[in-house]
Amino acid sequence: MSRAVWTTGLGAVMVLAGFAFGPTPLLVPGVGLVVLGVACGAWVAAAARGEIERRLGSARVVEDAPCPLHLELRTPLAPPPGSELVEPLASDELPPALDWRRRVQHFRTEALFPRRGLVRPEPARLIVRDPLGLAYRELRSPVREVLVLPRTEPVRAAARASGRASAPAANAAAASDGAEIEVHSLREAPPGASATRIHWPAFARTGTLIERTLRSESDRRPLVVLDAARPASTEALDSAVRAAASICLWLAQNSGCDLLLPGERRPATVDVGLVAWPALHARLALVEAGGAAPAVERLGRGTVFWVTASAASGPPRGLLRAAASARYLVVPGPPSAAAVFEVAGCHGRRLARAATRTAA
Repeated sequence: MSRAVWTTGLGAVMVLAGFAFGPTPLLVPGVGLVVLGVACGAWVAAAARGEIERRLGSARVVEDAPCPLHLELRTPLAPPPGSELVEPLASDELPPALDWRRRVQHFRTEALFPRRGLVRPEPARLIVRDPLGLAYRELRSPVREVLVLPRTEPVRAAARASGRASAPAANAAAASDGAEIEVHSLREAPPGASATRIHWPAFARTGTLIERTLRSESDRRPLVVLDAARPASTEALDSAVRAAASICLWLAQNSGCDLLLPGERRPATVDVGLVAWPALHARLALVEAGGAAPAVERLGRGTVFWVTASAASGPPRGLLRAAASARYLVVPGPPSAAAVFEVAGCHGRRLARAATRTAA
């Protein structure tokens, strides 16, 4: 409000000069400047004592997806002409001039969030100024955090692999539909073991009750692994997170899958009903670069989709020797000649078992 103060002070000096030295023509402009400075300052100060309320359609939004945004402006006096409302989240421009005749005003638009994560957006601001620019105040809205979820995209066959378009789907289906419980190993049966789990041929040969330990069918469920250990860039990590989320939803359409996130020791299950998906989607939004790479020894026997943002050209060490029935390496970038499918700016290629023997 420095200009209003200077204007008022200048007017007061002119009025005092008019009374002290007799030049009465200074009285009228002096009084006018005093009134103008006081009126503009008071109007701006009163209007800036209001509040701005920002309401988003949801506390969780998806990247680049329009989210309803409602702004409510309440002031004791209507903002002076020349005031401006600034909303950094608005996807389109708000009206440049406010209605100086209304004390309560509403604005509706859409907000866009370009990147995933827990975002603390800049507040909406009401810049209160008088038409002459003598007084200036700023009113800000409260800031609330918003969780921006990674967007998901459909899984498409690679343009150069049209003849193998159904390979990922066939392998994933085989890995999930064939996930029947099978014998894992034999051990001496403990007291009270169920008769249905006794291996009777072994009992006939040895005379000792032998129990079958069964491999869980979750060991054959498709597994999506997200590796964020050494990403090539922030954009590459974001693409890998989107690809992992997209593959999970794609596999959930058949029989579900497991998702192993960075830093986790056990994978989480994404079932057909997507009961656990909202929580997993939120955890994907918070994935950051760094940490250790997932342990290859924990991979199951089903199809593995290893999604990585690493700049390394080859597959992770040990992935080729894993016990998985099929392995797919998913990396950011345009599809290569060996690509089988594309998703969210990444491409996936199958890793052959023969490479395991070569690497060994």
